Amino acid sequence: MATAHIAIDLGASGGRAMLAVLDGKPATVRLEEAHRFAHEPLDTPAGPVWDLTTLWREILIGIRAAAAMAAEAGVPVRSIGCDTWGVDWALVEPGGELVGLPHAYRDPDHARARDRLLARIDGGAEAVYQRTGIPPQPFNTLFQVEARHAASPGLFTVEGTSLLLLPDLLHFWLSGVRANERTNASTTSFLSAKTLDWDHGLMEAAKLPSASLGKLVKPGTKLGPLRPELAAALGLPDSVEVVAPGTHDTASAVAAVPAVDEAPGSWAYLSSGTWSLLGVELDRPKTTLDAFEAGFTNEQGVGGRTRFLRNIAGLWLVQELRRDLEQSGQSFDYAQLANAAALAEPLRTLVDPNAEDLAAPGDSIAKLQGHARRTGQPVPESPGQLARCCFDSLALCYADTIERIEQLTDHRIATLYLVGGGVNNQLLNQLTADATGRTLRLGPSEATALGNALVQAMGLGLVESVEDLRAIVARSQDVEIVSSNPSSADWAAAKQRFATLLIS
Repeated sequence: MATAHIAIDLGASGGRAMLAVLDGKPATVRLEEAHRFAHEPLDTPAGPVWDLTTLWREILIGIRAAAAMAAEAGVPVRSIGCDTWGVDWALVEPGGELVGLPHAYRDPDHARARDRLLARIDGGAEAVYQRTGIPPQPFNTLFQVEARHAASPGLFTVEGTSLLLLPDLLHFWLSGVRANERTNASTTSFLSAKTLDWDHGLMEAAKLPSASLGKLVKPGTKLGPLRPELAAALGLPDSVEVVAPGTHDTASAVAAVPAVDEAPGSWAYLSSGTWSLLGVELDRPKTTLDAFEAGFTNEQGVGGRTRFLRNIAGLWLVQELRRDLEQSGQSFDYAQLANAAALAEPLRTLVDPNAEDLAAPGDSIAKLQGHARRTGQPVPESPGQLARCCFDSLALCYADTIERIEQLTDHRIATLYLVGGGVNNQLLNQLTADATGRTLRLGPSEATALGNALVQAMGLGLVESVEDLRAIVARSQDVEIVSSNPSSADWAAAKQRFATLLIS
């Protein structure tokens, strides 16, 4: 019997409600979009915050639309689950009221809080990494809590308050059940890489409250049925289960990588969107000094696996460039920018995509040009040159990351699976294949929603394992292959230039 599962997938600039229908033997999955919306943080005197009421209204609109689609198809909805980006959180007091609004991870106050907190910890950043497996990036929840605790200590004084990451908060609003799902919890720098439980000792050493950290659950956990009054309002039976998927969007995306015929250790994944997340699956976290210095993070995945990866700025660079061009009166859509970049001189100007100033919103053109001047490279002037700088730099960063993975692990990467919205950027795909010298396989653009829905199905016993999940995706999606053509440009020389940028 066919079953339907509603996946709520929130990115940092937009969200969608997707209806996944699981059917057949062997099973395949069909994914349809029910609702899509844009959102952005709002500026307040306390800093940038997420507009939760708008998010919640759009999510309910999406669930209602997905429920209507399922009813029209005659397929029963069995479950709902939410995923979002990592690290951002809210406090909820015992009666269910929010204690303040959740701050957006790009709040500039977080970097100052990081420096302040690390100065209080014996061993500083390396010690935190050895305990948690997470590099000390300013947006980590640990530093966010330090920032909020220093600015507004009264937020943390209400007894019985729960700290819920954003998907945990949405699940609480859907089901009334409070729990912290482990894949997103692993992004916080609160979770021990050894025990996979909260590291209360670290919180004590950091002089931060930890009593609000609640019950941890694994992906696929049934949290409870949809609240009856909400089910009635959304046109759903109250038997619909709220099931935690991999609530970190990358965990859901990696679960849906259709790698079914690859030898162990021979493939890596690249989840491409606002952020690029490139890594491999390991049996256990790797928290060595070499991994720390290379900037790798250890996040939990579906099926108890560790996602050993690097966070790379990703298409954020192009999004910010497009925003700046529009403000100067030059209107480009993403396809037009890619076309302009394809006509520009290759490998003319390179930047480190992860440079800290590029992570902050605004003035991207001036920042890119400033990097060029400081490193003695031609200054990009035209939209095509600016966009080509972003795309070439990302491809070289991907190549550098794969080589570092091979140095740090026993993996020898032959295939790179690309999933997420970035699969639609043909120029970046070819540049990535050329720079890395690996075969690029393009998986589903909606890998996150597919992984979300199919992990829900795992929780209901309808999908047996991660391997079964990936086989379903492979049967349901065409996989396009992009072969490398490393002779298309002088990539060897470009890699040497790029390495000097990382050192400087």
